[in-house]
Amino acid sequence: MIELANRVLNFFLNIGSQETDSKSLRLQKSSLILLPLIIGPAAFIWGLLYYYLGHYVSASIPMSYSFISIYNLWHLHRTKNIVPFLKIQMFLVLFLPFFLMWSLGGFAAGSYVMIWAFFAPIAALIYKPTTRPLCWFCYFVTLVVVSTIMDPFLIQYTTPMPQIGIELFFLLNIAAGLSGVFYLFKYYIEENEKNANESLKIEHDALLEKSRELEEANLKLQDLAHHDPLTSLPNRIHLEQSLSKMFSLAKRNNQAVAILYIDLDGFKIINDNFGHDKGDEVLESVAKSLNSLLREEDSIARVGGDEFIVAINIGDDSSYAEKVAQRIIDKIGRSNENISDLPQLGASIGISLYPAHAEDIRALIKFADQAMYNIKLTSKNSFEVYDENMHTITQV
Repeated sequence: MIELANRVLNFFLNIGSQETDSKSLRLQKSSLILLPLIIGPAAFIWGLLYYYLGHYVSASIPMSYSFISIYNLWHLHRTKNIVPFLKIQMFLVLFLPFFLMWSLGGFAAGSYVMIWAFFAPIAALIYKPTTRPLCWFCYFVTLVVVSTIMDPFLIQYTTPMPQIGIELFFLLNIAAGLSGVFYLFKYYIEENEKNANESLKIEHDALLEKSRELEEANLKLQDLAHHDPLTSLPNRIHLEQSLSKMFSLAKRNNQAVAILYIDLDGFKIINDNFGHDKGDEVLESVAKSLNSLLREEDSIARVGGDEFIVAINIGDDSSYAEKVAQRIIDKIGRSNENISDLPQLGASIGISLYPAHAEDIRALIKFADQAMYNIKLTSKNSFEVYDENMHTITQV
Protein backbone atom coordinates (compact mmCIF):
# COMPACT_ATOMS: atom_id res chain seq x y z
CA MET A 1 0.00 0.00 0.00
CA ILE A 2 2.81 2.38 0.92
CA GLU A 3 4.66 1.46 -2.28
CA LEU A 4 1.54 2.22 -4.33
CA ALA A 5 1.14 5.57 -2.57
CA ASN A 6 4.78 6.41 -3.31
CA ARG A 7 4.28 5.55 -6.99
CA VAL A 8 1.21 7.78 -7.21
CA LEU A 9 3.04 10.60 -5.40
CA ASN A 10 6.08 10.30 -7.69
CA PHE A 11 3.80 10.34 -10.74
CA PHE A 12 2.20 13.61 -9.68
CA LEU A 13 5.51 15.17 -8.62
CA ASN A 14 6.96 14.55 -12.09
CA ILE A 15 4.01 15.51 -14.29
CA GLY A 16 5.58 18.89 -15.08
CA SER A 17 9.14 17.65 -15.67
CA GLN A 18 10.83 17.31 -19.04
CA GLU A 19 13.92 15.35 -20.06
CA THR A 20 15.77 18.59 -20.75
CA ASP A 21 15.14 19.96 -17.25
CA SER A 22 18.09 20.27 -14.91
CA LYS A 23 17.93 18.58 -11.51
CA SER A 24 17.41 21.90 -9.75
CA LEU A 25 14.52 22.81 -12.08
CA ARG A 26 12.93 19.38 -11.56
CA LEU A 27 13.13 19.92 -7.81
CA GLN A 28 11.54 23.37 -8.07
CA LYS A 29 8.69 22.01 -10.19
CA SER A 30 8.02 19.02 -7.93
CA SER A 31 8.09 21.25 -4.84
CA LEU A 32 5.49 23.56 -6.40
CA ILE A 33 3.32 20.58 -7.34
CA LEU A 34 3.32 19.65 -3.66
CA LEU A 35 1.24 22.79 -2.95
CA PRO A 36 -2.04 21.48 -4.42
CA LEU A 37 -1.19 17.96 -3.24
CA ILE A 38 -0.95 19.24 0.35
CA ILE A 39 -3.61 21.96 0.34
CA GLY A 40 -6.08 20.39 -2.12
CA PRO A 41 -7.24 17.41 0.03
CA ALA A 42 -7.35 19.61 3.16
CA ALA A 43 -9.40 22.24 1.30
CA PHE A 44 -11.86 19.60 0.09
CA ILE A 45 -12.35 18.27 3.65
CA TRP A 46 -12.71 21.85 4.96
CA GLY A 47 -15.38 22.51 2.32
CA LEU A 48 -17.36 19.41 3.32
CA LEU A 49 -17.21 20.40 6.99
CA TYR A 50 -18.32 23.97 6.30
CA TYR A 51 -21.12 22.66 4.08
CA TYR A 52 -22.21 20.31 6.87
CA LEU A 53 -22.25 23.25 9.31
CA GLY A 54 -24.41 25.28 6.94
CA HIS A 55 -21.78 27.77 5.77
CA TYR A 56 -22.40 27.23 2.06
CA VAL A 57 -20.54 30.30 0.78
CA SER A 58 -17.57 29.47 2.96
CA ALA A 59 -17.70 25.84 1.79
CA SER A 60 -17.55 26.89 -1.87
CA ILE A 61 -14.21 28.70 -1.41
CA PRO A 62 -11.96 25.74 -0.42
CA MET A 63 -13.98 23.48 -2.78
CA SER A 64 -13.24 25.83 -5.68
CA TYR A 65 -9.52 25.66 -4.85
CA SER A 66 -9.59 21.85 -5.00
CA PHE A 67 -11.35 21.71 -8.38
CA ILE A 68 -9.25 24.49 -9.93
CA SER A 69 -6.09 22.73 -8.72
CA ILE A 70 -7.20 19.47 -10.37
CA TYR A 71 -7.63 21.31 -13.67
CA ASN A 72 -4.33 23.13 -13.12
CA LEU A 73 -2.49 19.81 -12.62
CA TRP A 74 -4.10 18.33 -15.72
CA HIS A 75 -3.10 21.38 -17.78
CA LEU A 76 0.48 21.15 -16.47
CA HIS A 77 0.60 17.47 -17.40
CA ARG A 78 -0.40 18.32 -20.97
CA THR A 79 1.71 21.45 -21.56
CA LYS A 80 4.66 20.96 -19.16
CA ASN A 81 4.55 24.75 -18.75
CA ILE A 82 5.15 25.50 -15.10
CA VAL A 83 4.70 29.29 -15.30
CA PRO A 84 0.85 29.42 -15.64
CA PHE A 85 0.57 26.68 -13.03
CA LEU A 86 2.80 28.64 -10.68
CA LYS A 87 0.92 31.94 -11.06
CA ILE A 88 -2.53 30.36 -10.65
CA GLN A 89 -1.47 28.39 -7.58
CA MET A 90 0.18 31.35 -5.90
CA PHE A 91 -2.83 33.58 -6.58
CA LEU A 92 -5.28 30.99 -5.23
CA VAL A 93 -3.14 30.12 -2.21
CA LEU A 94 -2.65 33.77 -1.29
CA PHE A 95 -6.20 35.11 -1.67
CA LEU A 96 -8.63 32.21 -1.07
CA PRO A 97 -7.65 31.64 2.60
CA PHE A 98 -8.30 35.34 3.30
CA PHE A 99 -11.62 35.22 1.38
CA LEU A 100 -12.59 32.20 3.46
CA MET A 101 -11.60 33.92 6.70
CA TRP A 102 -13.59 37.04 5.75
CA SER A 103 -16.65 34.91 4.92
CA LEU A 104 -16.44 33.25 8.34
CA GLY A 105 -16.21 36.50 10.30
CA GLY A 106 -12.54 37.40 10.72
CA PHE A 107 -9.55 36.02 12.57
CA ALA A 108 -11.13 34.33 15.58
CA ALA A 109 -14.34 33.25 13.87
CA GLY A 110 -12.35 32.04 10.86
CA SER A 111 -10.04 29.96 13.05
CA TYR A 112 -7.05 31.76 11.57
CA VAL A 113 -7.46 29.90 8.27
CA MET A 114 -5.40 32.63 6.60
CA ILE A 115 -2.28 30.74 7.78
CA TRP A 116 -2.60 28.68 4.57
CA ALA A 117 -1.89 31.85 2.57
CA PHE A 118 1.69 31.78 3.84
CA PHE A 119 2.34 29.00 1.31
CA ALA A 120 2.37 31.69 -1.42
CA PRO A 121 5.60 33.47 -0.36
CA ILE A 122 7.12 30.05 0.39
CA ALA A 123 6.35 28.92 -3.17
CA ALA A 124 7.85 32.17 -4.48
CA LEU A 125 10.96 31.50 -2.41
CA ILE A 126 11.31 28.01 -3.92
CA TYR A 127 10.79 29.11 -7.52
CA LYS A 128 12.94 32.24 -7.77
CA PRO A 129 13.48 32.49 -11.57
CA THR A 130 10.09 34.11 -12.32
CA THR A 131 8.95 35.24 -8.86
CA ARG A 132 9.94 37.82 -6.29
CA PRO A 133 9.59 36.21 -2.85
CA LEU A 134 9.80 39.49 -0.93
CA CYS A 135 6.90 40.97 -2.92
CA TRP A 136 4.69 37.97 -2.21
CA PHE A 137 5.57 38.16 1.47
CA CYS A 138 4.58 41.85 1.43
CA TYR A 139 1.26 40.91 -0.23
CA PHE A 140 0.64 38.43 2.58
CA VAL A 141 1.45 41.01 5.28
CA THR A 142 -0.75 43.59 3.54
CA LEU A 143 -3.71 41.19 3.53
CA VAL A 144 -3.12 40.48 7.23
CA VAL A 145 -3.18 44.24 7.96
CA VAL A 146 -6.34 44.72 5.85
CA SER A 147 -7.98 41.78 7.64
CA THR A 148 -7.08 43.30 11.01
CA ILE A 149 -8.78 46.56 10.03
CA MET A 150 -11.84 44.71 8.69
CA ASP A 151 -12.12 42.29 11.61
CA PRO A 152 -14.56 44.34 13.81
CA PHE A 153 -16.95 44.80 10.89
CA LEU A 154 -16.80 41.18 9.63
CA ILE A 155 -18.08 39.74 12.92
CA GLN A 156 -21.28 41.82 12.67
CA TYR A 157 -22.23 40.61 9.19
CA THR A 158 -21.48 36.87 9.29
CA THR A 159 -23.34 33.89 10.62
CA PRO A 160 -21.66 32.80 13.84
CA MET A 161 -20.14 29.32 14.01
CA PRO A 162 -20.43 27.08 17.07
CA GLN A 163 -17.55 27.55 19.48
CA ILE A 164 -16.61 23.88 19.23
CA GLY A 165 -16.37 24.29 15.46
CA ILE A 166 -14.17 27.36 15.79
CA GLU A 167 -11.83 25.56 18.18
CA LEU A 168 -11.75 22.41 16.02
CA PHE A 169 -10.94 24.37 12.87
CA PHE A 170 -8.34 26.41 14.75
CA LEU A 171 -6.60 23.20 15.82
CA LEU A 172 -6.82 21.73 12.31
CA ASN A 173 -5.61 24.91 10.60
CA ILE A 174 -2.61 25.33 12.86
CA ALA A 175 -1.69 21.63 12.89
CA ALA A 176 -2.30 20.93 9.20
CA GLY A 177 -0.96 24.27 7.95
CA LEU A 178 2.29 24.12 9.89
CA SER A 179 2.69 20.42 9.07
CA GLY A 180 2.29 21.27 5.40
CA VAL A 181 4.93 24.01 5.64
CA PHE A 182 7.25 21.64 7.48
CA TYR A 183 6.79 18.83 4.95
CA LEU A 184 7.28 21.16 1.98
CA PHE A 185 10.54 22.51 3.38
CA LYS A 186 11.63 19.01 4.43
CA TYR A 187 11.02 17.66 0.94
CA TYR A 188 12.81 20.57 -0.74
CA ILE A 189 15.85 20.43 1.57
CA GLU A 190 16.22 16.62 1.38
CA GLU A 191 15.85 16.52 -2.41
CA ASN A 192 18.21 19.46 -2.76
CA GLU A 193 20.81 17.68 -0.63
CA LYS A 194 20.29 14.50 -2.66
CA ASN A 195 20.82 16.42 -5.90
CA ALA A 196 23.88 18.12 -4.43
CA ASN A 197 25.32 14.76 -3.34
CA GLU A 198 24.65 13.27 -6.77
CA SER A 199 26.27 16.27 -8.44
CA LEU A 200 29.25 15.98 -6.12
CA LYS A 201 29.53 12.27 -6.91
CA ILE A 202 29.37 12.98 -10.65
CA GLU A 203 32.01 15.69 -10.29
CA HIS A 204 34.10 13.39 -8.07
CA ASP A 205 33.89 10.56 -10.62
CA ALA A 206 34.70 13.01 -13.42
CA LEU A 207 37.73 14.26 -11.48
CA LEU A 208 38.85 10.69 -10.84
CA GLU A 209 38.48 9.90 -14.54
CA LYS A 210 40.34 13.08 -15.45
CA SER A 211 43.04 12.23 -12.93
CA ARG A 212 43.33 8.74 -14.41
CA GLU A 213 43.57 10.18 -17.93
CA LEU A 214 46.21 12.68 -16.79
CA GLU A 215 48.13 9.91 -15.07
CA GLU A 216 48.01 7.79 -18.22
CA ALA A 217 49.04 10.78 -20.33
CA ASN A 218 51.88 11.48 -17.89
CA LEU A 219 53.05 7.87 -18.13
CA LYS A 220 52.92 8.08 -21.92
CA LEU A 221 54.91 11.33 -21.84
CA GLN A 222 57.44 9.74 -19.51
CA ASP A 223 57.64 6.76 -21.82
CA LEU A 224 58.11 9.04 -24.84
CA ALA A 225 60.74 11.00 -22.93
CA HIS A 226 62.71 7.83 -22.19
CA HIS A 227 61.99 5.61 -25.20
CA ASP A 228 62.40 5.72 -28.96
CA PRO A 229 58.90 5.84 -30.53
CA LEU A 230 59.89 3.73 -33.58
CA THR A 231 61.70 0.79 -31.97
CA SER A 232 60.35 1.21 -28.40
CA LEU A 233 63.95 0.93 -27.20
CA PRO A 234 65.18 3.21 -24.41
CA ASN A 235 66.78 6.47 -25.53
CA ARG A 236 70.01 8.09 -24.34
CA ILE A 237 68.37 9.64 -21.24
CA HIS A 238 67.08 6.27 -20.08
CA LEU A 239 70.38 4.61 -20.97
CA GLU A 240 72.39 7.00 -18.79
CA GLN A 241 70.08 6.27 -15.85
CA SER A 242 70.52 2.52 -16.41
CA LEU A 243 74.30 2.87 -16.76
CA SER A 244 74.49 4.73 -13.45
CA LYS A 245 72.85 1.76 -11.71
CA MET A 246 75.00 -0.76 -13.61
CA PHE A 247 78.21 1.07 -12.67
CA SER A 248 77.23 1.26 -9.00
CA LEU A 249 76.51 -2.48 -8.91
CA ALA A 250 79.70 -3.31 -10.80
CA LYS A 251 81.76 -1.16 -8.44
CA ARG A 252 80.36 -2.92 -5.36
CA ASN A 253 81.11 -6.34 -6.89
CA ASN A 254 84.48 -5.31 -8.36
CA GLN A 255 83.28 -6.06 -11.89
CA ALA A 256 83.53 -4.37 -15.28
CA VAL A 257 80.95 -3.02 -17.72
CA ALA A 258 81.41 -2.79 -21.49
CA ILE A 259 79.84 -0.06 -23.64
CA LEU A 260 79.25 -1.13 -27.26
CA TYR A 261 78.57 1.76 -29.66
CA ILE A 262 76.95 0.32 -32.81
CA ASP A 263 76.60 2.05 -36.17
CA LEU A 264 74.86 0.25 -39.05
CA ASP A 265 76.83 -0.17 -42.28
CA GLY A 266 74.77 0.18 -45.45
CA PHE A 267 71.67 1.62 -43.79
CA LYS A 268 71.90 4.96 -45.60
CA ILE A 269 71.78 3.18 -48.97
CA ILE A 270 68.60 1.33 -47.93
CA ASN A 271 66.97 4.47 -46.55
CA ASP A 272 67.81 6.58 -49.62
CA ASN A 273 67.03 3.99 -52.31
CA PHE A 274 64.11 2.09 -50.80
CA GLY A 275 62.40 4.84 -48.81
CA HIS A 276 61.99 5.74 -45.16
CA ASP A 277 59.28 3.12 -44.59
CA LYS A 278 61.72 0.35 -45.51
CA GLY A 279 64.37 2.07 -43.42
CA ASP A 280 62.04 2.09 -40.41
CA GLU A 281 61.27 -1.58 -40.99
CA VAL A 282 65.00 -2.37 -40.97
CA LEU A 283 65.55 -0.42 -37.74
CA GLU A 284 62.72 -2.30 -36.03
CA SER A 285 64.20 -5.60 -37.21
CA VAL A 286 67.66 -4.64 -35.90
CA ALA A 287 66.18 -3.61 -32.54
CA LYS A 288 64.52 -7.02 -32.18
CA SER A 289 67.75 -8.76 -33.16
CA LEU A 290 69.75 -6.84 -30.56
CA ASN A 291 67.18 -7.52 -27.84
CA SER A 292 67.30 -11.24 -28.59
CA LEU A 293 71.06 -11.33 -27.88
CA LEU A 294 71.00 -9.55 -24.53
CA ARG A 295 70.40 -10.70 -20.99
CA GLU A 296 67.85 -9.15 -18.67
CA GLU A 297 70.51 -7.25 -16.75
CA ASP A 298 72.01 -5.74 -19.93
CA SER A 299 70.93 -2.37 -21.33
CA ILE A 300 70.24 -1.19 -24.87
CA ALA A 301 69.26 2.15 -26.41
CA ARG A 302 68.80 3.79 -29.77
CA VAL A 303 70.81 7.00 -29.69
CA GLY A 304 70.67 8.18 -33.31
CA GLY A 305 69.24 7.47 -36.75
CA ASP A 306 71.11 4.16 -37.20
CA GLU A 307 73.15 4.15 -33.99
CA PHE A 308 72.61 1.94 -30.95
CA ILE A 309 74.39 1.50 -27.63
CA VAL A 310 74.55 -1.77 -25.72
CA ALA A 311 75.85 -2.00 -22.13
CA ILE A 312 76.76 -5.40 -20.68
CA ASN A 313 78.24 -6.56 -17.39
CA ILE A 314 81.34 -8.55 -18.34
CA GLY A 315 82.46 -9.44 -14.83
CA ASP A 316 86.24 -9.80 -14.98
CA ASP A 317 86.29 -11.24 -18.53
CA SER A 318 87.14 -8.39 -20.92
CA SER A 319 86.99 -10.78 -23.89
CA TYR A 320 83.27 -11.31 -23.29
CA ALA A 321 82.56 -7.85 -24.76
CA GLU A 322 84.32 -8.87 -27.99
CA LYS A 323 82.32 -12.11 -28.16
CA VAL A 324 79.06 -10.16 -27.80
CA ALA A 325 80.21 -7.65 -30.43
CA GLN A 326 80.88 -10.50 -32.86
CA ARG A 327 77.43 -12.00 -32.20
CA ILE A 328 75.85 -8.61 -32.84
CA ILE A 329 77.67 -8.24 -36.17
CA ASP A 330 76.57 -11.73 -37.24
CA LYS A 331 72.98 -11.15 -36.11
CA ILE A 332 72.66 -7.77 -37.83
CA GLY A 333 74.07 -9.29 -41.01
CA ARG A 334 71.07 -11.63 -41.03
CA SER A 335 68.45 -9.09 -39.90
CA ASN A 336 67.33 -8.32 -43.49
CA GLU A 337 66.66 -11.93 -44.41
CA ASN A 338 62.92 -11.51 -43.84
CA ILE A 339 62.78 -8.22 -45.79
CA SER A 340 62.94 -8.92 -49.53
CA ASP A 341 65.09 -7.08 -52.11
CA LEU A 342 67.26 -5.30 -49.56
CA PRO A 343 71.07 -5.32 -49.51
CA GLN A 344 72.85 -6.87 -46.54
CA LEU A 345 73.51 -4.78 -43.47
CA GLY A 346 76.71 -4.60 -41.49
CA ALA A 347 77.72 -3.09 -38.17
CA SER A 348 80.74 -1.14 -36.94
CA ILE A 349 81.14 -1.38 -33.17
CA GLY A 350 83.33 0.62 -30.80
CA ILE A 351 83.91 -0.71 -27.28
CA SER A 352 84.87 1.13 -24.09
CA LEU A 353 85.25 -0.42 -20.63
CA TYR A 354 84.25 0.70 -17.15
CA PRO A 355 86.33 1.36 -15.09
CA ALA A 356 89.41 0.66 -17.22
CA HIS A 357 88.89 3.55 -19.65
CA ALA A 358 86.84 5.89 -17.46
CA GLU A 359 84.24 6.01 -14.72
CA ASP A 360 82.21 8.84 -16.21
CA ILE A 361 79.22 7.73 -18.30
CA ARG A 362 79.50 10.36 -21.01
CA ALA A 363 83.25 9.89 -21.31
CA LEU A 364 82.79 6.15 -21.83
CA ILE A 365 80.12 6.75 -24.49
CA LYS A 366 82.45 9.23 -26.20
CA PHE A 367 85.34 6.74 -26.16
CA ALA A 368 83.15 3.97 -27.58
CA ASP A 369 81.99 6.40 -30.28
CA GLN A 370 85.62 7.21 -31.16
CA ALA A 371 86.47 3.52 -31.42
CA MET A 372 83.42 2.95 -33.65
CA TYR A 373 84.37 5.88 -35.88
CA ASN A 374 87.93 4.58 -36.15
CA ILE A 375 86.83 1.10 -37.30
CA LYS A 376 84.34 2.63 -39.71
CA LEU A 377 87.18 4.54 -41.40
CA THR A 378 89.34 1.45 -41.77
CA SER A 379 87.38 -1.69 -42.52
CA LYS A 380 83.71 -1.49 -41.37
CA ASN A 381 81.65 -4.49 -40.23
CA SER A 382 84.15 -4.95 -37.41
CA PHE A 383 84.61 -4.00 -33.79
CA GLU A 384 87.40 -2.17 -32.01
CA VAL A 385 88.23 -1.67 -28.35
CA TYR A 386 89.04 1.90 -27.39
CA ASP A 387 92.67 2.81 -26.85
CA GLU A 388 94.10 6.18 -25.95
CA ASN A 389 96.17 6.14 -29.11
CA MET A 390 93.48 4.31 -31.10
CA HIS A 391 95.96 1.77 -32.47
CA THR A 392 94.70 -1.49 -30.92
CA ILE A 393 92.36 -2.86 -33.61
CA THR A 394 90.71 -6.24 -33.60
CA GLN A 395 89.09 -7.15 -36.87
CA VAL A 396 86.75 -9.92 -37.85
